[in-house]
Amino acid sequence: MYKRSSLLLAALALTCCAATARAESATLFRVFLNDGTAVVSYGEYARVGDRVIFSMPLGGVANESTVEPNLHMVNIPAEAVNWTATANYARATRFAQYVATRAESDYAAFTGDVAAVLNAIVLNKDPKTRLNMAIEARRRLASWPRDHYGYRAGDVAEVLAMLDETISSMRAAAGETTFVLDLIADGGSSLPVPDAVMPNPTPRESIAQAMAVANVTDNPVDRVAVLNAVVAAIDSSVETLPKGWAKSVRKRAESAVAQERLVTRQYSDISAATLKRASQAAARADVRGVEAVIAAVRRHDARLGRKRPDEINALLAQVQSNLDAAQQLRLARDRWKERVGSYRVYLKAIAPVVETLARAQHDLDNIKRLAGSEAVDLVSLSGSLSSGSKRLNVVAVPDELKPAHALLMSALNLADSAVRTRRAAVMSGELRSARDASSAAAGSMTLFARAQEDMEAAIKLPQIR
Repeated sequence: MYKRSSLLLAALALTCCAATARAESATLFRVFLNDGTAVVSYGEYARVGDRVIFSMPLGGVANESTVEPNLHMVNIPAEAVNWTATANYARATRFAQYVATRAESDYAAFTGDVAAVLNAIVLNKDPKTRLNMAIEARRRLASWPRDHYGYRAGDVAEVLAMLDETISSMRAAAGETTFVLDLIADGGSSLPVPDAVMPNPTPRESIAQAMAVANVTDNPVDRVAVLNAVVAAIDSSVETLPKGWAKSVRKRAESAVAQERLVTRQYSDISAATLKRASQAAARADVRGVEAVIAAVRRHDARLGRKRPDEINALLAQVQSNLDAAQQLRLARDRWKERVGSYRVYLKAIAPVVETLARAQHDLDNIKRLAGSEAVDLVSLSGSLSSGSKRLNVVAVPDELKPAHALLMSALNLADSAVRTRRAAVMSGELRSARDASSAAAGSMTLFARAQEDMEAAIKLPQIR
């Protein structure tokens, strides 16, 4: 016969353990830097890639104050943080916060449920059902500390000891001869206790922490912002801080800000001079000149202590684009030198055609405007255009000038069409034909202008676009 008294005792032990939870307060975590400084994080910190972001209070945090302290956003590299110490303290903080807020109410609700099950076991008449209910109650009871920061692990262990004794008796009463040993590790033995949490920082401590943050911040803008916040915090707490200490720290912060501004100006000057030299060298297709600029940037950066890696990397990326452009331009100019002779031979061959079209612009403009045309002029122009078309068909065209040559051919054909259509309109007296001639003339003039522009661009020494 199992021991009913043990079940009732276990139920009583559970229901008597609950207490009133303490009032909830702000949660202060700590981010431990590699130099040992424990910087307060007002609320949870966030690790995003290789960065750590959190809100740092400046000027201290009052224990009972309902007013949010002066907070400063911090963004530091993850490699500056001692993650083992930071993670351990975070566990301790969460445990302490849980104990101070929800632990007792959660425990009371849970133990009430388990106690109800134990009472139900006492009233149940079937041995096997009682055994299964007891085993399930034990499983839930044993796993609770593990899932709740090890809270009340000792109390739960005492109840489990009583319950295990009862279950053994119940197994015998149910006729079971094989037992399964169900072990659950103690979830609370290695967890911190609330007393391990550090007290809220004093104004002096928070300022010292901010100075440590400024030392590890790798962004100059953020560093200056932290240092300026330190100066402001000292000024606002001047009556409560040790005067000698406050004066010394304030002087260090102001000196660091001045140094950061000087370095910023120096790097700004380097950037402006570098970009000017690099663009000028690239425009000359001076590859070695751009490479010399890159080497100069690295020398200047080393001389200044490599204090702006992000700015230098961005600058070098811009100069690299100049180097790519210089290399491309050098290749284009070398190719141009190889081909410029064939360009000149081609231009000489088509010069009579270009001259014919240039002289025809006045007559084509008259056709375009429907301003009248002399028949003898149209006949003469038609002959010249036909001769030009034959010349363009047999001339050798360099590959680079084929698009412009096609435009010239189209301009010549449209000009010939405009002249012939205008003559037909004069013969028929139809205004519609005259307008068709006008459209052809306008198209010829536009294409001729584009062909000339493209040819001039193709034969010029290549430049950076």
